[in-house]
This record gives sequence, structure tokens and C-alpha cells, in this order.
Amino acid sequence: MTDIWHEDRLLIDGELRPAAAGATYENVNPATEEVIGGAADASPEDVEAAIVAARRAFDETRWSTDVDFRATCLRQLHAALLDHFKELAEITIAEVGAPRAACAGVQVAIPSEFPAYYADVIERFEWSTDLGKRDTMGGPCLRWIEREAIGVVAAITPWNVPNQINLAKLTPALAAGCTAILKPAPDTPWTGLALGRIVADHTDIPAGVLNVVSSADRAIGEHLTTDPRVDMISFTGSTAVGKRVMEAASANLTKVFLELGGKSVSLVLDDVADYGMVAATAAFGTASVCGQGCALSTRILLPRSRYEEGVAAIAKMMGIIAVGDPAADGTQMGPLINRAQLERVEAYVQSGIDQGARVACGGKRPESAERGYFYEMTLLADVTNDMKVAQEEIFGPVLVAIPYDDDDHAIRIANDSIYGLSGTVFSADEKRAHALARRIRTGTMSLNGGVWYAPDVPFGGYKQSGIGREMGIAGLEEHLELKSYAKPAPS
Repeated sequence: MTDIWHEDRLLIDGELRPAAAGATYENVNPATEEVIGGAADASPEDVEAAIVAARRAFDETRWSTDVDFRATCLRQLHAALLDHFKELAEITIAEVGAPRAACAGVQVAIPSEFPAYYADVIERFEWSTDLGKRDTMGGPCLRWIEREAIGVVAAITPWNVPNQINLAKLTPALAAGCTAILKPAPDTPWTGLALGRIVADHTDIPAGVLNVVSSADRAIGEHLTTDPRVDMISFTGSTAVGKRVMEAASANLTKVFLELGGKSVSLVLDDVADYGMVAATAAFGTASVCGQGCALSTRILLPRSRYEEGVAAIAKMMGIIAVGDPAADGTQMGPLINRAQLERVEAYVQSGIDQGARVACGGKRPESAERGYFYEMTLLADVTNDMKVAQEEIFGPVLVAIPYDDDDHAIRIANDSIYGLSGTVFSADEKRAHALARRIRTGTMSLNGGVWYAPDVPFGGYKQSGIGREMGIAGLEEHLELKSYAKPAPS
């Protein structure tokens, strides 16, 4: 058991409380396989209470209509997140297995800035747009558009970067005037429950505006996707589960935002003189989340004329990544989230070998790891794009290297995927890189290692990588309805 600061109670209607039946479940550290504590195991009764609270808070409080109040509360949340950075980092290290260094970036620090960003956005946002005067069938009229919150949002989140995704969903929803129910992943309950405690203890956000329900039962989320009192479902996870969420929501025509899987490319053009940046981007980007990131570029496309050179450079860089205890300074990659994920990665690597891939580095559990769900950084070479490891999302520290003949061939490979979430292009010629990047069907794109990730950048995918955009102004607008008005013009 751990003695780090945490919260194990649900937040429902402004009250931190145990599950209705008093049930709890174990929270396991993936680096040690030890139980670090427990979390409330919500029942359908708890989910029902959360929906009732969120519905009442939206329909009966000033939250949905008072922009200035919302901005004030978001700034309170921002200040409280900064004050609790160390505590949130320790939770994230313990239950996610995130390296300490990653907590200074995508795992904790950057997401903590989201509330301040959205507080600024809503204070300058155009909530009403004048369409001017027009002669209509009913005579001259003045017309305008108003934007208002969609209502109750159910946010169902995964375990890979929980602070990032919890805050990327909740802050634009709250900023828009929505109320919300957060259902964090069973593997990472404390990050979600801690957010509930911070809101309850350090902000003036009214009771019921935010509710947090953790549960070991993944089916609990299904109640949220089918209830007609929920106006929007915001889900991040696998494409297969996203399809089920969308199907469930269709019964009530509930709006869905889906951020799903990816199998993005890193396209290295033949004019790249030095593979150092390519190799560093591939290795360190993958290591920061142990390959458990939907936006990672896991297919590396190398010119056939320099294929072995590229494979060697990337394998060498991946081989120096420090894998181990995520709490230790200097660790660059921690464990996978659980045993099932570890076994999934092992099965994918074996399938690649069975189909003719060559292990250029890694390919097994580290010999030094006596416990924990660790796996070596792995590069599979001699991969063709029709292999399972090139088409399916592995969600582990495994990259595949695919040769291509020319630019057109590379683009065909890049777009030969059900996914379209992210990617990168490396070239000595920036215009050439940009021209090819525009031909790849994907929602975000990096040129020569540029980093697009920030609170103001919309994130989402094409094709089966999802529907809609998270973060940025687009993330706010996902949570708004448009209402059109007209009145007779004065004579």
C-alpha cells in the first residue's frame, strides 16, 4: 500500500463519497505489480445519481449561462492543479507507470494549463453573431446566432495519459457551460478521482457540475452511452470500442465525440542527410508513454536505397533508452499498463516474426525486470504494409520499418490504413515535406520534428481514427449548439 496523497472516493453532486454499496477495487502499480490502494467501485446506482446531479446542475443553476463565473472557476482549477502538481505526478507515476520526466510534459504539467487557456478563450469568444437585416417572407427582419452549451457530457477516458485526456475533455466542456460525468479507466482511477477532489475542495464549481465515477466494471460506461438525459458522449479509446459507443448512442441520436486509434507514419524522404533527428524522434517519442499513444508514428517509411542505414540508426537510438522504475530519475520508459497489454504486445511481435519481419532490436521482456509489465523498445524490419503489425494498433513500444520506392509509393503506403490520426515527414526541403504531408489523410502532422501538441491546437483524426476535434477553439465548439434568431426590423 502507498502513502502518497490520493483520493479513492467518488464525486457526486458535490460530495466526495464511497460507492453506494461500499464496494472498492484494487489499484495496481504496473512497475511493481503491487497493490497501491483501492478506489470506489461505482454501481449503476452511483451512475444514476451522477446523471441526475449533472442534469439538475445544467437545468437549474447559472453554470450554463454565466460566462464570467465559469472563467473564474476555471482559473481556480488551474491554480489548484499547479499547487497539486507533485501529488498528481506521484499518482501518475504509481498507477500509470509514467516516467517522472513525462510528468513535466504531457502526463501532468501541460494538461494542467488547459483550464487557464479555456478561461481566456471564453472571455473573448463570440457567443453571439449578428447576421444583419434581410427581407424575408415575413418582411424585414434582424437576424442573429447564439451559441449555447449542449448539456450533460459523459466523458469516458483511457489509462495511457489520463490527466491529459481527462482535462482535454472536461475543461472545454465546462468552459462551454456543460455539466459532466467523468468515468476514468479502471486501471487509472486515482487521477480522475483526484481531479474530483481538487474541484470539490478548491473551486466554486457548483455541486453536480462535475461528477467522477470510477469502477472496475467496464460495462458501467454503457449506462452513460444509452441514457437519454446525456446530451453528448466524449470517448477516447480503441476504434472497436468507439464503434460500440457510437452504436449505443444512436438509439437516442446522442452526439458523439470519438478520439480513437492510430497507425501513423513517419515518412523519411531520400534527401535527409542525417538520420539522427529521425531516430531520436522515433525512440524518445515512443518511450515517453511506452508506446501507448494513439498519435505515435509507429510505421516508419524509409527510402529503399537507404533502408538499412535508417533501420540501423533507429535501432541504435532505441537501444540506449533507459527502461526501468518510472519513479527513478533518468528513466526514460516505464512499463506497460497491465499484464494483458504486455501479452498483447508479445503476441503482435510474434505475429510479425511469423509473417517474415526481422527483429532489429528488442523483441522481448528485459532480462533485468524481475517484476512489472516491462517490454524492450522494439523495431521490426523487413515489414510490408499488409502485415498485421503494420495495419493494427499494437499500443506498445513497437515500431515497424517499411521500405518505399518513391514519393508516390510512400503516400500510397501512408494512406493504406483505416486510421488517420497523426504523422510526420522528414526532409531537407521544407516545401517538399509540406507538399507530401498535405497528401497524407491525417488529423495532425509534424514537419521535421516540429511539435504541434499544445492546449490551443485541435486534435483528432480522419477515417476510423475518430469524429470531431479535442482541444483548441474547435474543442470548445464541439460542446456548443447553434440557435438562430430573427425578429421584425423596426420600421
